[in-house]
Amino acid sequence: MKRFDAYDSGLLADLASISAGYPFRGKIDALPEGDVAVIQMRNADPETGIDWEGLARIELPRESAKAFLRLGDIILSTRGGRNFPYCIERRDEQVVCSPHFFVIRVRTDAILPQFLAWQMMQKPARDYFAAGATGSYILNLKREVVENLPIAIPPLPQQQHIADLDLAVRGERAILTKLIDNRAAEMTAIAQQLLAPAFQRPEQRAS
Repeated sequence: MKRFDAYDSGLLADLASISAGYPFRGKIDALPEGDVAVIQMRNADPETGIDWEGLARIELPRESAKAFLRLGDIILSTRGGRNFPYCIERRDEQVVCSPHFFVIRVRTDAILPQFLAWQMMQKPARDYFAAGATGSYILNLKREVVENLPIAIPPLPQQQHIADLDLAVRGERAILTKLIDNRAAEMTAIAQQLLAPAFQRPEQRAS
């Protein structure tokens, strides 16, 4: 394993293992219900993160402990030109992801998973992924492109500070989004109450 010093840099493959998600055969939704949660592309959004409540819970056709995601794993969407990373938080259930994600597992103490996920979300990394994606109809990100992603490695205290700031920003964004949604619902209710009578037929208004 390569040694990394403060303010060093390296390639993602030097820092982490990179593997595909669980190799499902056929439709996930057609599998029997079970106690294993599955993250699919539709469950992940760069603004709101992973919709944990909306995950399908299924019985794995071939159960393998290696397939289960761990705390600190990063999953990276590989299809459709939306190559966003998601760092896995602690869960009380077994979770896997579909093969449309890469599973990135840090193998060194030189970098924090939360900081790595933040770095992979930033414009330089997104531009790199966009340039390396292939496909004429549906863009696809190959493993060798991900492996060669350049990664900056600042001191751990700076990494932690950035990860904490990112967590705070995402929390503030969630609060603001909820406030906006609540205000929009309030305005919709006002519009319904105020304007609905004007769209009634004359006989309805007369009655």
